Amino acid sequence: MHDFETVLVRFSKINNHNDFYDLKFQLEQNAFVPKWIDRVNHAKRRQDPISEPWAIQGIGNKLNPENCIIRLNELIDKVNAHERLFDKKLDDLNDQNTLNQIHAVFEKHHGKLDEWLSNPLFVGKPKEFREWLSQINQFVHLCEGVNSSPSVRVVWFDLPKTQQFDKNDYTLFTNNREFGTIYTLYADVGKNLESLAYDNDDHHHDFVPNLHYSADCKIIFETLDHSSVVSREISYNRYKNDNQQYLESKGYSIDDHRLTTGHIPLAKLVTDKSEQQILKELSDYDLVQEFILL
Repeated sequence: MHDFETVLVRFSKINNHNDFYDLKFQLEQNAFVPKWIDRVNHAKRRQDPISEPWAIQGIGNKLNPENCIIRLNELIDKVNAHERLFDKKLDDLNDQNTLNQIHAVFEKHHGKLDEWLSNPLFVGKPKEFREWLSQINQFVHLCEGVNSSPSVRVVWFDLPKTQQFDKNDYTLFTNNREFGTIYTLYADVGKNLESLAYDNDDHHHDFVPNLHYSADCKIIFETLDHSSVVSREISYNRYKNDNQQYLESKGYSIDDHRLTTGHIPLAKLVTDKSEQQILKELSDYDLVQEFILL
């Protein structure tokens, strides 16, 4: 059990940490939340920093489509300057095939979860090399989702991904999305069922469903209507049915609970402000400064 009731997320400006904006969230009362709290506290005990405090999407103009392409290509240049891993860059946001190929290079060299720790590729290279490779992965997903829900990712990449969902956890997964809700975030390396159903990726190295969890989470600032949720679930089920043989070759029967899609809700925003006002006020800030359990 735990004694925490709320999450405080403090946003600030990159060039002025004293100018901040706080949002408070009430923790959900489901059985998974204590497991997640344990991971957040573990990251804090290790003094792991929030890895990408700038990952605020669809709110303000910092991560607009043009900037996402520029940042992705800059990161590819940085990696290639130490080891030429990428032979492509992105010119068109709608070029899903190139995005898939870039992501496949990340998968190949980073490996599953913490495999990168024993990969000789990273020996003798600056610490930033692995960070650049991880950020390439994130910018691929940002490019794929520039028109998706306004959201904030909060991730601790240095925290080892050692914990796995159990059967009871999967019953808490939902494809619903409610404005101002914090959800679990995909913590494995690879492509899960949702991603494959979306991008039809022929270049991925491995199918990996939602197996591990971490402190990593995502704040969604959009509510999906019922028809959108149903449409997504139809798409996921269609992919499972059309690719049953492939999934079985990876060790998953079509009714395997590990193929559950969606995320687990962790906390909900507490505010008397309108959704439009929250987004307008938040758009002035571009950094997640603190993530605090209270």
